Amino acid sequence: MNYSFDQIIERRNAYSTKWLKFSDNEVIPMWIADMDFSCPEEITNAMHKHLDKGVFGYTDTPESLTEIFIEKIKENSGWEIKKEWVVWVPGGVVGLNVACKTTLAPGEIVMVPSPIYAPFTEAPENMERGFIKTDLKDVNGRLELDFESVKDLLSEDTKMFSFCNPHNPGGTVFRTEEIEELSRICKEKNIIVCSDEIHSDLVLEEGATHIPFASFDDYNLENSITITGPCKTYNLAGFPIAAAVIPNNELRSDFQRNTNGIVSHIDSMAFVAAEAAYSNGEKWHSELLNYLKLNREILLQGIREIEGLSLTGPEAGFLGWIDCRESGLENPGNFFIEEAKVGVHDGAWFGNKDYVRINFGCPSSVLEEALLRIKKAFSQRN
Repeated sequence: MNYSFDQIIERRNAYSTKWLKFSDNEVIPMWIADMDFSCPEEITNAMHKHLDKGVFGYTDTPESLTEIFIEKIKENSGWEIKKEWVVWVPGGVVGLNVACKTTLAPGEIVMVPSPIYAPFTEAPENMERGFIKTDLKDVNGRLELDFESVKDLLSEDTKMFSFCNPHNPGGTVFRTEEIEELSRICKEKNIIVCSDEIHSDLVLEEGATHIPFASFDDYNLENSITITGPCKTYNLAGFPIAAAVIPNNELRSDFQRNTNGIVSHIDSMAFVAAEAAYSNGEKWHSELLNYLKLNREILLQGIREIEGLSLTGPEAGFLGWIDCRESGLENPGNFFIEEAKVGVHDGAWFGNKDYVRINFGCPSSVLEEALLRIKKAFSQRN
C-alpha cells in the first residue's frame, strides 16, 4: 500500500490543539509535536472494528500488545526486554511525573539538561521535588551534553538525571561515547536515569543509531526508567498510552505503587490503536521516514537561505530547532508568528528564547509555503 503524505487535512473542526491555538487563521500552526498526516488505515481499520462492537468499559492491558511491543524494541534496537519490565501508562508525561515521585524523596533533586521539553522541568515541581539545569552545548547546530557542567553541578541531593534521546527539541541522537560518559558519571554518583525515548523510531540521519540507555550496561539496566511508546511514530499524539520499561524489580514496584489511585486507566481504544500500530504499521512507518527525510532537506535548505538563521539536523524526529541568535530579533517566536504568520513554538518554553522549534511533520507544500513566508518576513524587516 502506498500512503499519501501530501494530502491536506482540515483539522480546525476536529478539536485540534495544534490548529486552534492561534486566533489568526492566517497563521500556519507548526508548533506542537503532532503531525498533520492521516493515521494509517491499518490502525484506523482496527479502531473501526472495535468501535462497531459498541461496548467499551474498563480494560486490562492485552498481553498481545506487550508481546508485539517487545518484538518491535528488539527489532529496532536489538534490546531484549522482559514482559514483566513493562508498565503501561496513559502518556509519556505521566511517566515523567511518576518517575520523579518514585526516585526522589522530599529535598532531593533531578538534573535536567536545558533546553528541553518543558514537562521535564514541570514534573519535579508537580511532585514537590527540586531540579537543577545544566545547559546543553550548541556544537555547530548539534545539542550536546556539557559533561564538565554536569559534574560541577551534581550534589549529594541529586538522585535522578533526566535524559531525552533522541532529544526534544534539538533532535540529537546521542552517540555511544556520549552515553558511555553519562553512564560513568551516573554510576559514580549512584544516580537513576529517566530516559525519554519517545522519538527513537524516527531516526533520519544516515549512520545515526538510537541506543536505549538501559541497554548500555548492567548498571544502566538496574538504574533506569525508559519512557517510550507508539504516539509520535504512528501519529497517535494525544492517545493516552506509553510504556515505562523498568527492569529493576524494586524500582518498578515503587513506580507502580505511585500510580495507584492517581493515574487513570488506559482506555480500550488506545490499546487497540497501539497494538495495530506495532503489528501492522511497518510499511507506513518506512514511508513516513522517507517523507520526513525529504521535508528535512527542504527545511534545511530554506533556513540556510535566510540571513540570521541557522539549522543543523535534526538527526531524528520531525522537529527543527532553529537558531535565531544572529538574527537580531529580541523575540524570535513573536516575529515568526506575527510577521511571517508561521506558528512556531517559542524557544523560551524549552529554556532558550533565542531559538524557535518548527514542526515539519506536514505536507511538503505546507512546509514550502511556511518557508516562503519566513523568507518574505525577513526580507521586509526594517
